[in-house]
Amino acid sequence: MGKTEEGVSPVVGVMLMLSVTIIIAAIVSAAAGSFSGTKEKAPSAILEVHFYENRSYGSFSAPAMTIEHISGSPLQTKDLSITTYFRNESGQLIKGYLLGEKAVQVDSGEYSGVLFINDMDRFGSPLQSSDTGYESWFGNASAVLMAGDVLVTPAQYYSSPPYDNLGLNYILGFDTTDPGSGYQAGAVINVKIVHVPSGQVIFDQDVVVV
Repeated sequence: MGKTEEGVSPVVGVMLMLSVTIIIAAIVSAAAGSFSGTKEKAPSAILEVHFYENRSYGSFSAPAMTIEHISGSPLQTKDLSITTYFRNESGQLIKGYLLGEKAVQVDSGEYSGVLFINDMDRFGSPLQSSDTGYESWFGNASAVLMAGDVLVTPAQYYSSPPYDNLGLNYILGFDTTDPGSGYQAGAVINVKIVHVPSGQVIFDQDVVVV
């Protein structure tokens, strides 16, 4: 009997160790799964970004920027950040950044978002008497960019010369109308658009000013 008991005891010990190992592995796997499940998935969308040296607005022209949603998931603009990189004629690398709802004064007592969804039927005029925000402005919780929508800078609302574009200046981080800025047709601007909750880049391209 003594020899039989000695043979059984190591087997029981090994089985207990295996059971404990399996339980620990299951707990770790479940914890890892719960962590990965909490990370928000980035939306998938195809975007086109354009910069214009002088875009025509009928009686005048001005520098401008547009972001067009070609296809894919709706984008909550409050969840997006836009970073730009531009090397001026002096070789200085200038970084621009936009996150959240920002406004510029386009006329006496009137404000617009630095970017807004250009859909009059859905939102009406982007001009407001306050700089605290409006539903078509980039960064607003109601500003959802859907396929077919275009985000634009508010150059068309400047009523008198000089026809500057303060929204574009804010995004790029410099005055595009300054002759020494280097902002002109053929210049290259790198644009990176990030879905902040997931940390995923949804647009990253060099865009040529036209």
